Parts: sequence; structure tokens; C-alpha cells
Amino acid sequence: MEEFKTNTVIVGAGAVGLAIARELSLKNIETIVIEEKGDFGTITSSRNSGVIHAGIYYKSNSYKSKFCVEGNKLLYEYCKKFKVPHKNTKKILVATTQKQIKEIEKIREQGSINGVKNIQRLSKDQISNLEPLINCKEGLLIPSTGIIDSISYMRSLIGEIEDNSNMISYNTKVEKIYMEKNKFIVILKNINDGNSYKLKCTNFINSAGLKATNVAKKIEGLKNEFIPETFYAKGNYFSLAKNPGVNHLIYPIPEGFGLGIHLTLELDNSIKFGPDVEWVDRDDDYKVNNDRKDIFIEAIKNYLPSLDSNMLSASYSGIRPITNKKDKTMRDFEISDKLHHNINNLINLYGIESPGLTASLAIGKYLAKNLD
Repeated sequence: MEEFKTNTVIVGAGAVGLAIARELSLKNIETIVIEEKGDFGTITSSRNSGVIHAGIYYKSNSYKSKFCVEGNKLLYEYCKKFKVPHKNTKKILVATTQKQIKEIEKIREQGSINGVKNIQRLSKDQISNLEPLINCKEGLLIPSTGIIDSISYMRSLIGEIEDNSNMISYNTKVEKIYMEKNKFIVILKNINDGNSYKLKCTNFINSAGLKATNVAKKIEGLKNEFIPETFYAKGNYFSLAKNPGVNHLIYPIPEGFGLGIHLTLELDNSIKFGPDVEWVDRDDDYKVNNDRKDIFIEAIKNYLPSLDSNMLSASYSGIRPITNKKDKTMRDFEISDKLHHNINNLINLYGIESPGLTASLAIGKYLAKNLD
């Protein structure tokens, strides 16, 4: 079996895996990204809202709060430097009932604790002046929220990775990982020709997203107690054929497991709504569930009563990797390293869902520092 060597192997060519590889490349650390699909970012990273999140919701001192707030700043800077299409749309979080007004203040306080700047409380009249079509009692204006072309962003990351003499190996599946003289031996299989080969490395980073648990189970010597179960939370999206005249992202007060069915602008100024939360058993079930259209209509009309439901059509779906299905307040990114499993130079990333795209550059910087 043919054998190759490198310093670091990263599994997963999504936004987070590529951001880590880019950061290591800038430090001249030889890196190979392994990707099972034939292209980059085809799973979670290109099947989300494309929102640059601010970081207002997340629990204090969590990875999500830290990396989202830092990542927001880094992502805007990156987009400007490398001319990645994006737009600082701002976001209005709306309370449509008296009960939700209390939640508005809690969210504002949490966002401020997390370091989100310039959050503004808005009255009903102020929101009407900004967005005449939106119905609510009060709201928050979050100025640092925006949207990004995630494909262009990932393509730019790849350009930096390749410019620094590193590579992405597509159509490549991880078969097994084991240790040999303090090095990882990664057995890989080329999906196209069926050939297998060995890749020896010092550092192994599992950034496989929906497949992270599966990849971790292939690591010999890693105990099952350090491998969480991954649940699949499908998010359906519906879109409008025409923008009725909305200029901000509009988010309801979070209820239940997700952030609610929100209104997101696209870079071409069209509109989509979503995601909802639909638990599925497979990680490749991307068919939009049209039976959920009535749920969308009811939720959207709470803040956009003029919605013409006949103009609403199924768009696409994505699946989020969830490791804590019981308590959404405890949901956080999981970075499992030597402090957890006692294996040198092994990092497993679990539950990298929203705001993973926003947090990607911050995660890259954090892990690159940990590998020093």
C-alpha cells in the first residue's frame, strides 16, 4: 500500500475544516484536507441561511458565544480583504406578543454580556418606520448581522490553502485511523478507483460535521465515552418569488429547539424563510417536506401578515449535527482534545452547527494556536 506523509490531516472540506486548514497554511504547517464528496462544502456549509450571526443568544463563556462574536468581526474583515460577496443587512428581532417583550430584554442583556455591540431596543413605531410590512410590539436592532456568499467564501479559503502548497483530496474516504510510534496512520480509500493508501501525520483533526461521530468511531484507542451520538435536525427552507419590500433580516423570538422560522435576504434581494426543525434518521435526507408549508405560513404571518402564501414555494433543506437533543440551552460546539480523551494531537469537533459558518475563522485561529 502506497504511503504518504504530512504534518496535519483535517477531515472535512466544509467552512470550518477549510478555515482551520487556511490558518495552518498561513503558519506554513503542511496540511491535507480529506473530503469524501467530489467538491467542497456540499453538505452543511452550503445548506444553511448564509447569515453572518452576531452572537446574541448563546450562553455566556460558551464556545458559540466566544467564536461567534470574534468570528463575526473576522468574517467581515475577510470578506472586505478578499472581495467575498456579502452584505451587512442588519437584523431585527421582533416580539409579536406581550409575553415575548420580556424575552427581548433578556436577549439584549445576553448579547451585551457576549460582547455584541450597539444592540438597540426598538418600539413598534420605530420598526414600522424601518419595515412597514412587519407586525410586532417591540424589537431589537442588531447591526452586526449580515449575509454572505458561503460558496465564494470557501472558494477563497481554498485559494489560500493551495497558494501555500497544501491540498484538498476529494472523493476520499477515511477507512481507519490508528497510532504507530506517536504518529497517526490514516487509511484512506479513493472512491473513484477503489485504491487504498496510508497517510502518516502528526496531527489529526476531525471536522467532518454530520459524519464526525462516524469518523471518530474509526479511531483505534479512542474510547466510546468520548464519542457523542449525533442527531440530525433537518431544516426546510421556503422562498418567495418576489421581495415585497423587506430590507432587514427578520427573526422571531426563539421558541422550542431552534431560532424560529426567520426571514433571510439573499444577495440578489430575494427572500427565503427557515429553517424549521424536523428530526430525521438519515444524514442525506434533503427533500424539502412540503407538508410543513402550513407551519411556515402560520409562523411567518405572525410578523409578516401580508404574506401571499400562494407565492411561497419549497426551496432547499439542510441538516444540522446536534449532540444534545434534550436541552437546547446546553447546546454548544464540542472540541474534544487531549484534555478530554488523553490522546496527543487528536482533535474531534462535534455539534458544529449554527453559528459554525460565522465562527469558522475564529475556530481556525483557536485550533491553530492549540497545535503550537
